[in-house]
Amino acid sequence: MDKHTTDDLRVRRTHKHLYNALLGLMEKHSFETITVKQICDLAMVHRTTFYTHFNDKFDLLSHALRQIAEDEFKLGQLTPSESFQELFSIATKQKKLFSQLLAEERDSLRNLLRREMGSGMKEHLIEDCSIENNSIEMQIAVEAYVGAVLGVLSWWIENNMPIDQENLYKQLT
Repeated sequence: MDKHTTDDLRVRRTHKHLYNALLGLMEKHSFETITVKQICDLAMVHRTTFYTHFNDKFDLLSHALRQIAEDEFKLGQLTPSESFQELFSIATKQKKLFSQLLAEERDSLRNLLRREMGSGMKEHLIEDCSIENNSIEMQIAVEAYVGAVLGVLSWWIENNMPIDQENLYKQLT
């Protein structure tokens, strides 16, 4: 049994206190600077109890986000289109949390690739598709394309490159 899955009300209550403490701290501090001690102090949970349930603050964040998704997305009940709408609705309600989570990767390789690919994509859209530079339509098209390509790249690497590069490229294009 997964150590995060339980019907025990005490465990669920402990998880909820820890989730809420972490999310509350993220309202005021960056995730990087938050410590397990701060989370435990705010949740009024002993560090030993924390480590009984979670490996570290990253594990806690992952499970807190999964819980938000399960609570908000009604998993398995929404169409992809409804899921997208729900995601943007949750992001509107949890703007500060989403802003911080998405900003954490500001200097990451993924973000650098996203910026570079985005600038190349903009040039293509201006020249070949006559989309006005820096319009909302342009930004949405660029972000959708680049996000999809980077998502596939991540999947390909995480799954030990299950198809060769040329086949992957053909499927993407």
